[in-house]
Amino acid sequence: MAWTASLAHTVRKGFHTERVFADPWAIGRAVLAVAISAALGWARDDLLATTMMSVGAFICGIGTLLAPLRHRLVNASVMALAFSGATALGVFLQPTGWYFLIALSFAAFLAGLWRALGAAPGIRACLVVIGMLITADVSPGIGAGLEMVEWIAAGSGLVVLVHLLPPYGRRHAAQRRKLADVYASLADYARREGAMATRRTGGAVGPQGAAASVSPAPFSAARTALGLLPPYARPAAAPLFGLLGEAERVRRALYAAQGARDVPYEALAAALDALARTIAAGRHPRPAAKDPAVGAPAPPALHDWQGPLADTLRARLAEARRLAALAVTDAQGATRPDPVAAAARDAVDPSANGSAPVAAPAPSSAVTVAAAAPHEEIPALYRPEGLARGGLRRLTAELSPRLTGAPLLRHALRVGIGTTVGEAAGRALGDFWGHGLPAHGFWAALTTMLVLFPDYQHTFARGWSRPVGSIAGGFLAWGLLQFSWSHGALALATVAFAAVTFVVLRTGQHTLNLVLTAWIVFLLHQMGTAQNLVAWGRPADTVLGAAIALAIFLVLPTWHHHRIPDLLARWLRTQQRLLPALLTGYTDAAATDRATLEQLRGAARRAREELESAIGHLSHEPRGHRARWSVAELRRITSSVFAVTRCTALLREHLPVDSTETVPELAEFAAPLQGHLAALEELAANGKAVRPGELRALFTALSAKSGLAWVADPAAPGTVSTPRARALATCLRTVLALESLTADLTPGPVPPSGPERDPRDDARRPGGHTGRRRGHARHARHAAHAPA
Repeated sequence: MAWTASLAHTVRKGFHTERVFADPWAIGRAVLAVAISAALGWARDDLLATTMMSVGAFICGIGTLLAPLRHRLVNASVMALAFSGATALGVFLQPTGWYFLIALSFAAFLAGLWRALGAAPGIRACLVVIGMLITADVSPGIGAGLEMVEWIAAGSGLVVLVHLLPPYGRRHAAQRRKLADVYASLADYARREGAMATRRTGGAVGPQGAAASVSPAPFSAARTALGLLPPYARPAAAPLFGLLGEAERVRRALYAAQGARDVPYEALAAALDALARTIAAGRHPRPAAKDPAVGAPAPPALHDWQGPLADTLRARLAEARRLAALAVTDAQGATRPDPVAAAARDAVDPSANGSAPVAAPAPSSAVTVAAAAPHEEIPALYRPEGLARGGLRRLTAELSPRLTGAPLLRHALRVGIGTTVGEAAGRALGDFWGHGLPAHGFWAALTTMLVLFPDYQHTFARGWSRPVGSIAGGFLAWGLLQFSWSHGALALATVAFAAVTFVVLRTGQHTLNLVLTAWIVFLLHQMGTAQNLVAWGRPADTVLGAAIALAIFLVLPTWHHHRIPDLLARWLRTQQRLLPALLTGYTDAAATDRATLEQLRGAARRAREELESAIGHLSHEPRGHRARWSVAELRRITSSVFAVTRCTALLREHLPVDSTETVPELAEFAAPLQGHLAALEELAANGKAVRPGELRALFTALSAKSGLAWVADPAAPGTVSTPRARALATCLRTVLALESLTADLTPGPVPPSGPERDPRDDARRPGGHTGRRRGHARHARHAAHAPA
């Protein structure tokens, strides 16, 4: 994309209005805190109290509306304490003059690093630093400044108090939303896979490299949300942990369904969507209305689908349904009968009756709760990482010298430098030749801090929309203040503007800053400040701060094309540990360390998530910073990466549970596979050539030498051993996926080694064996869908 087209895209992005709003009850509580603050100040006839209490309630109210994952009272309390403490620190730093910039640069840098905990915690950290900026700029002295801090703390305390009021809502609402996103993503994958299966059946060919895939982002978000629950709250949330584990098992079963015939993808998607709605709402779904379309063909029912894979998916959906019912019970505090439970169970598993839902076989890591406990059998498959541990892990990874252009560290540097430059420029130029407030730089500094984001698209979009909204808000406030306003009317207008700000908080920077500027003008006008200076000075400060933010980003940029080779190499490093561990797990069922495998899979999932995120940002970056691979090549690479991910999931799904399912011959392939992955890492990072076809030839030779290719069952002559055939088929898929990735990464045409065909053709035709091996491979592919 050219610079002009890229900038035009960021302008459109910046002025796009989203229809996204916070919880109405949360907005109501924030407005109530601001209204009480204004009412108390008006009753005392104290302008300082009115203004400072409104500021404390307003900013802490915004902090509670930013994608809360923890309990609302915890969010409000932490925000109130941090903001009040920062304002007190700003009062003591006020006498230092320009030396305050040293402390500001350090605090802003830490706020940028706080982004490691997530976008919402990063913005809350910026709000805390803004509190320090406000008092350091406007405090007339330590004595008067501490009085300001007292009123700010009182307004912040009101935010905490209003969060003690009912309604209290359903338990674990944030965790439910994230889990609902997980099941919705699985439903979307089933729908897209069904559409691709229909096209394949009809002979249609999609674009090269196009493939349905499941993004790891919803699963990571759900793990993070569950990890925020304190230990004492986790027993009550046991069904939610079980739902996350069951989603993983459903995902692996959907991976195994690829290529199978007569899979009712539409019915599977409808069942997963229903689960998502139940989990998100915390209540049993109402019976859906019948389709009014006449003659519309109904999707195949799940109970008409036959085969081992059908039995596996039905059982897992039934278990997810059971856990969702337990989660609904926990949310409401009492058991309520589901009006459509019997019908849903019949649709998922006709063998289940109305009082005893069918549960999937529990894995070895499942936690069995006693019958007297409030929950029955909850498969707690994963231990959450937690916010602090996850943030520290991400921060350590971002500071790794092996990763080029780490966005978090550069973002923190940009925030630290930009905020300091914005404060200095605001102090030096804040009067704007008599049209602004002199020696007040905090508005330009906070604009710079809030415009800067870790990526180009969001930074430039906010850089365009925030000043325009502020200018429009200044005009609006200036026009309204041409009329005569009493103290009570000003207080009501301030509350009204605060309420609108809370409503439009997530709709866009242009709408938010329009109302926000009007609010700050009315708020400061109550204290006797000339409205003209505020109405013109605040937009000018916003323009100045946004310009500084955009300039800082261009001086110290984050272009994702620098990062993609390193991120791909990082993902291949995780596969170097994961795939050999999975293959050696087939030698002895008792020796498999499943906890370590889950840690390795988690690392691979996070590496793939960062890779896909970086690739997603490329299409909006200027053409002058093109990636090493073209858009079509990146699409094929992403498809090959997902193919390898799907193979690792199937290897994990089919791990042996007893000695009759072991395939010890797979262990001989672990070392060569690790060596090929290391060579692929060098190819991704440094461009060192790897000849396609070598891994396939090596696998063919080892299969014949070790006996892996012989899938006959010694216990039953004349039959095929299902575990051996399944292991051979899955390993062959893995080899073909890696060969496809090798061909995608290899620059230019490289002739394959030996008489092998193009591995990309093999990837499209997995039955690429010759001679009598072809029959065994065909049996292996058919047996690959058998249940574990």
